[in-house]
Amino acid sequence: MKKILLRVVFVSALTASLATIQAHAQRAPLPLGSVRSSVELSSCPIGFAAGMTCFHAEMTCPDTDNLGFTYGLQDLGGVVKGTIVFFSGGGGAKLSGNADYVDAYLENGFRVVELLWDSAWEVTNTTTSTSIKTAACRPATFLNFVFSGVYSGGGMCAQGDSAGSGAIAYSLAWYGGANFLDKVELMSGPVFGDIEKGCVVPNGPVSIICPVGQFGCNGSPWPDSPAYVGGDIRAIDLWSGNPTCNDGGPTSGFSDVQWKAMSIVDGTNNPSFSYPQTAMAGWLCSNVAKQQNNSAAQGEFFYEQFVFPWQTAGYSLTRIDHCSGTEGVGNGVTPQGVKGLTAISQDMIAGCFRRHNNRHR
Repeated sequence: MKKILLRVVFVSALTASLATIQAHAQRAPLPLGSVRSSVELSSCPIGFAAGMTCFHAEMTCPDTDNLGFTYGLQDLGGVVKGTIVFFSGGGGAKLSGNADYVDAYLENGFRVVELLWDSAWEVTNTTTSTSIKTAACRPATFLNFVFSGVYSGGGMCAQGDSAGSGAIAYSLAWYGGANFLDKVELMSGPVFGDIEKGCVVPNGPVSIICPVGQFGCNGSPWPDSPAYVGGDIRAIDLWSGNPTCNDGGPTSGFSDVQWKAMSIVDGTNNPSFSYPQTAMAGWLCSNVAKQQNNSAAQGEFFYEQFVFPWQTAGYSLTRIDHCSGTEGVGNGVTPQGVKGLTAISQDMIAGCFRRHNNRHR
């Protein structure tokens, strides 16, 4: 009788766990916005890859002010293997660090798209909402815009650095990006994994990145504090509309709730972490470097949500040693001794192919 009872309890617990995961994956995504007034420019602004054709347009999203942006696109002709969209770090109003990746992807038959916001995409500029999660409608809408109007077949893919990786993660978790994205590369982030843990005072405990046994990890564990440091504190102050991030505190309960609610991992069952037709790779700087910030710890809050192979179409999280600066994964090395830029670009080239056979394009 005792064995039967234990079996019933185990099956009930397993059923409840699976039900929770399934419900977790079935939440309706947040609404997207729209793109309007797209006009081709006579030349691209400084920073775009040579040879690109550029356009300026305006983004509209719920509970945010309209925001202008410039996007450039290029391919080398012939059969295009897929489309790869780049998201830069910070507020996305400056292009940096994409050139080597762009060249590699063009040479391997992909169309590339670069994006430059007129000002930081994270700022809603409204009195009704100052949530970074709300503002993330903008990059999510841009991805959908590219898929609907620029993508022409093959893989639909995205690559982001720092806050740019945060933009992609918000799109996947909150805005339905997994419905069409085939492959994503997330570099040095996403840095908005749990904003509350990055801002709260007293600071929370140090995180262990890739603890022993964590699914998909390539490399040994290392420590990192989730707390924002340096100029990142001021950026979060501005973007979140709350000027008390890591300011010496102690933090108010209201601020804690506000920051948690705008995080990618917000403590509820509302975000989706099930992307069965999207392959995903994360790349995080270890503590083997001259400098270290919280990008690894913030990313870990997101990556630790992935515990089963069926959640993605392919998954890895790679430790990068000897990064340049705090987030320069491209100049660091993998546990196998491969330069970060080489490993990331090879992973994208091999993995950016069509996986969604039921989508409309």
